[in-house]
Amino acid sequence: MKFLIIALTVIGVLLLFFIAYLLMISPSYRAREKMKKYKNAYFAHRGLHNERFAENSLGAFKNAVKFGYGIELDVRLSGDGELVVFHDSTANRVTGVDAKIKELKTEELKSLSLSGTGEGVPTFAEVLEAVDGKVPLLIEIKEEAGEKDVTPKLAEALKGYQGEYIIESFNPLSVRNIKKLLPGAVCGILSFNYHTQKEYRKPMYLMLELLLLNSVARPDFIAFRHEDSKNAALRLSKFFFGAPTLAWTVRSEEEETRAKKNGFEGIIFEGYLPKNN
Repeated sequence: MKFLIIALTVIGVLLLFFIAYLLMISPSYRAREKMKKYKNAYFAHRGLHNERFAENSLGAFKNAVKFGYGIELDVRLSGDGELVVFHDSTANRVTGVDAKIKELKTEELKSLSLSGTGEGVPTFAEVLEAVDGKVPLLIEIKEEAGEKDVTPKLAEALKGYQGEYIIESFNPLSVRNIKKLLPGAVCGILSFNYHTQKEYRKPMYLMLELLLLNSVARPDFIAFRHEDSKNAALRLSKFFFGAPTLAWTVRSEEEETRAKKNGFEGIIFEGYLPKNN
């Protein structure tokens, strides 16, 4: 009898922990209807780039518009506080210039050559003007830990934009803050199996991998690395809450088929042209 009581107590405690965990990872339901339009959406990762058009360039964005694909892009601040479209925190990989983006002024960034194409780093305002609502945007906020200046600049830039867009970030605080500044915007959390990379084997990244900080962000959707479709937190979010999901970054028709089979709805792609566009 004593053993049964102990066993039932342990089971009860574990059940309470499980319920608490589910409550912490639960997404928001406020934009569920809006997310339906992105169920079979395709977003060209950093634009439809190739040997002619560099990633996150105006050329790549115009190319995506030409083919009718949505556009995934990254925003961060230049040294003079302007929103620019660039993925990395440093310019080296794409331009060969050893400097941080936040140390270079907008005109300096414009003078750089993206992957040797001669195109410079575009401002976010230039991208909005070029796209002009022709295709939906998937905007990733690039704010490192402790940073919070990108979010209000983005909110201000989008207030007058009439085209469709959704917003995402790896940073739960960025997601929470942009939702406050743009109450009608659809905002999601980015994540993946952080433990697969040595530099991310820290408690904070474990919390992000387990989606525990959804309690802070309350995302409208979850964008997860498609190879990590078996992630328990992702599966629980879909099973219990029907969380809308996007897969990143899909690089072939085979990967696309696998991602959809594994329950992903929208596709963030690169390196091929999806047939079902």
